Amino acid sequence: MNRRIVWKSLVFSWAGFALSAWCSGSVAEESTVPFDAPKFGVKAHIPKDWMIAVREKNEYIFVAKVPQGDPDRPGAAVCDLGLAPENLDAFRTRIDANARRVGEPGTLVRNEVVKGPVGERLESLKEFRPRPDAHWRELTIRIIAHRQLYTFTLNVDDATWPTAKPAFDALVASAEFAPPNTGSDRLDLKTNRWVQREFKFALDLPEGWQPALAPDEVALLYANGPPHGVWADNALVIAQPRRPLDLEPLAELLTRQLRLVEPQCEVLQCKVVSQGKDKALETIVRTRRGPFSMTILERRFQGDRFNYEVKYTVESKRFDALAPTLRHSLDSFTEVPGDVPQGGPGKPA
Repeated sequence: MNRRIVWKSLVFSWAGFALSAWCSGSVAEESTVPFDAPKFGVKAHIPKDWMIAVREKNEYIFVAKVPQGDPDRPGAAVCDLGLAPENLDAFRTRIDANARRVGEPGTLVRNEVVKGPVGERLESLKEFRPRPDAHWRELTIRIIAHRQLYTFTLNVDDATWPTAKPAFDALVASAEFAPPNTGSDRLDLKTNRWVQREFKFALDLPEGWQPALAPDEVALLYANGPPHGVWADNALVIAQPRRPLDLEPLAELLTRQLRLVEPQCEVLQCKVVSQGKDKALETIVRTRRGPFSMTILERRFQGDRFNYEVKYTVESKRFDALAPTLRHSLDSFTEVPGDVPQGGPGKPA
């Protein structure tokens, strides 16, 4: 979701609370409560009066309401998870470039990589004037840990800033990071074959790729390769209830749907191919994701338990070299013995 839309919703729609008192700007330990999100690998201490409105949903680790003087416009403190860039300076450069775009909301007043208590972090400060008599500040701190990008953001008005900023600094300083629960296990150290723990399927990932925490709860497995700047090639597996899958008519339907949903995309291929002893519909599409030209290789096929979609999204300039490896990964997909949730993906057992 567009972060600006999130902020607009948080800042202008939530019911608020009275501004709490903080003694001389310091944050006492008894004024916080422990927060633990084991799926995301994050522990922290959050101010007691910052009520958590969203917890461990999609990419959001938490979204908390920050009380302010105006009860109709509370501030927000957010922690979310994303894929790590090649380094924080690559992300800093991207933010600087975005700030120069015409129509970009807010004014970027600070954007630099600094030494934090446990390593480097990227600190970005923007100022907003949603109306002539209102001044808001948005401080974003980005930290790389365990191949993931953890982003902490504070968005409050000018009157709240002097008390909220020390509390936010203490929150970030208290954060502890552990590898997130990707739901997948490596079968052995000799290969890069991974098994999805709950739904019991396995596949070989390209060399250097590893599972990461999925940005969307729909994905049963999500993995990415080594980052290039701010982008990392990625793979995802989703599943649907098993039902008849007529691949030839699906090829015609999918080609029309792709061109309807994304008219600028280029459908390079959409045909039935062999996958082991079975058949699959293989689609190759070239499109754009922001400034990047992307090529997507996808296969849809039927398993013994579910219908699967396995999709690889890579920068177009690397696709031709990676294509044989990606097809090997697709051919390696198997269901493994074991019990799976009876309700199927996304449904209660």
